[in-house]
Amino acid sequence: MSARTSQVDDLRLVAQPNAVLCSELFVRLILSDWSLRPLLDQAKTAAARLVGTLVDAADPKEPPFLTLRLRLRSDVLVIEVDHALDGLPVPTPAPGERTGVAPSETGGVTLWCELPLPGGLSAGQVRLPRRGDRRTLVDEPVSGEPVGADPEVLERLLTRLSGWSG
Repeated sequence: MSARTSQVDDLRLVAQPNAVLCSELFVRLILSDWSLRPLLDQAKTAAARLVGTLVDAADPKEPPFLTLRLRLRSDVLVIEVDHALDGLPVPTPAPGERTGVAPSETGGVTLWCELPLPGGLSAGQVRLPRRGDRRTLVDEPVSGEPVGADPEVLERLLTRLSGWSG
């Protein structure tokens, strides 16, 4: 089996209580997009547990940023949360999960959780959406001016969110 990443998506959040709900919505959106709805409940719970650990440990007066990342690799879905907080314990895995802590590529720490893909799928067999080279046509601002959102991305997000019944 290959350890090569087949697909990755991430979301940057502030370690405040609403980050847990945002993480659940992000997982729901991405796993629906990747046709991995059978993993939805387990992945939402794992992501909420990892993000919640950081939110609980963060100073609410100066909450740090964190990055939630979903990655398809080999025969697993990897949920990662990058952060800069020190001394957090290794997350306790739920049945069927592997968890751990590793140094992140950005100099911080990554909490991670691996969930096996359903039905013996490998990452290469997961039906992924078609995407261009860039997800939006909006460039990063150099001047500090506000950046507008791509209307197509917003429409897609609103359409997907309105289709969920809970």
